[in-house]
Formats: sequence, structure tokens, C-alpha cells
Amino acid sequence: MPHLTASSELVRLRNALLLDAEPANAVWTPAALPPDFRAGSPASTDPKFADLARRFSLRIEGDDWGTALRIGQILRQPGRAPGNPIQSSLSETYRRITDNAEGYCADFSDVFTALAQASGVFSRSWAFSFDGFGGHGHVFNEIWDRRSGRWIMLDVFNNFYFVDAAGRPLSALEVRDVLLSGGAPRMIPVAPASPPGYRYPEKAIDYYRRGLPEWYLWWGNNVFENDRSSLVRLASKAGRSAEQLLALGAGLYPHIRILESRDNEVQRQQLENIRLRLVTLLVAGVFAAGAAVSWWWAARQRRKAVHAG
Repeated sequence: MPHLTASSELVRLRNALLLDAEPANAVWTPAALPPDFRAGSPASTDPKFADLARRFSLRIEGDDWGTALRIGQILRQPGRAPGNPIQSSLSETYRRITDNAEGYCADFSDVFTALAQASGVFSRSWAFSFDGFGGHGHVFNEIWDRRSGRWIMLDVFNNFYFVDAAGRPLSALEVRDVLLSGGAPRMIPVAPASPPGYRYPEKAIDYYRRGLPEWYLWWGNNVFENDRSSLVRLASKAGRSAEQLLALGAGLYPHIRILESRDNEVQRQQLENIRLRLVTLLVAGVFAAGAAVSWWWAARQRRKAVHAG
């Protein structure tokens, strides 16, 4: 019951149900996808987003990183910093990000993934939390750049990406390694005309550093598959929690895989304990529902027998 008291706790319940036993493995390429990674296919791309990609000429041939930066610049409006969670369909989220400068990090991450897929760029989402894999945390993107043959991360919501001393954009794990060693990678704005998420770069570095023990990787990028489900859209009218619950039950949600370390062993065990309790509760609920149906059917049959007599 305590987990039902706040949205951050509902996120913890969701993460517990989505938790994979396997740790996060980030050493793979889109050309050799892990078989259980829920990847979005070009055929699933929403025509609205395909049209956006064409209208704004998002795709730069032979330059996935340049394409990613162009997408980020479309989402980060000049002179305006985003705020307020949207938690709606992809098209509505895109509209409110670009028209009203709304949106939180998860909104930006999902829409970025959608536009990247529509532009022929592979994107995956990393996240970290501060509260034992609950709702207090952050989500950002990482794209596969075919020209350099490596991953590059960018935080569109906070309007920056990290580079090394030579100015080379860094992958998520490279950023993490630098922070773990006590270093502070240089930050470059994704959209120079848009305000930074942090006025002082050292505060952004501290934010990322505090989240280091609880990194996890979303094991899928099938944003359109979830968004196009008629059942999920119907449930969304009852709120975001109902939408996520139905998407989870329908198997549309990608799972999460934790980047395991000694620093998150306790948090991982606590999340696994929540998962076990939830599964037990769900199984008990199924049995209780079956018992209730059996009782109703037996009572109905007895009434029929009495009337027949």
C-alpha cells in the first residue's frame, strides 16, 4: 500500500514488474541486436512522424550524429526552457513540446526516439534514479552513429551532450567512466539558441554523478507499437497509470536491465523483493477470482435445481 501513495512509488512498482534478471549489456550494435530487445521496425513508424522527418529534412545522409543533433534542435525551442510533464500520445507530446515548451525528460526521450526512428537513426534510452529505481531520476538518449561505429549520448531535455578533451562526443558508458574516476567531461549544447537545463555546468555534472549507482537501460525502443495500441489509447483516458498498466499487461512495454555494481546491490534486492510480492499478489488475485467465479456458478446451478424441483 505505501507504494500507491505517490507517482514516484508507482514508477517503482512498474520498474519492479519490468525488471529483467539479466544485467544491462550495452556492448552490442543495431546490426547485431540482442534477440529479446524490443526494437521498433521501420514498418511501425507513425506516418505523422515520417512526415515530420521529411518536412524538416531531419535526415542528413551518412551522418547519424548530425541527424540526432538536428532532431534535438527541433525539440528544444529557441529562448524557451521546457517544463511540466505531458504523459500523452507521441503526437500530442510532440505538439506540446514544440508549441508550448512543455515536457519532462521521459517525454523528450520518447519523442526523440520516435523522430530518430522516422529519420533512420537507432536510439536507445538510458535512465538513472536517486531513490532505489523509483520515480526520482532522469532519462536520456543514446544513438548509434554508423559513421564512427559507436554509441553517442545526448540529453535533449537538459540541452547538452558530453565531449572529451579532443571534442569527441562521448557514449553513455564513457561519460559514466569519466564521472566515476572523478573527472568532469565538457558539455556542449544540443541547441545553442535554447536555454541550458542547468545554468551552471557543475550542477549538471553533480546531478549525473549522484545518479551513478542506479543506472539502467530500457530494453527496447518500440515507442510506436505501444502508442498505436487501441486498448492502450482507451486506457489512457483513465490516466497515465492505467495506460502503463495495460501496456505492461499486454506485453508492449520494454523491460529494464540494471547496470549492476556493488553500489546498487541493496537497491536491486529491494526491487526484486517488490517484484516477488507483486507476482504473489497477482497470482493470489487470479486464484481468488477463479474461486469467486466457481462459487457464483455453483450457486447459480443450485438455484436452477431448486426452481426445476
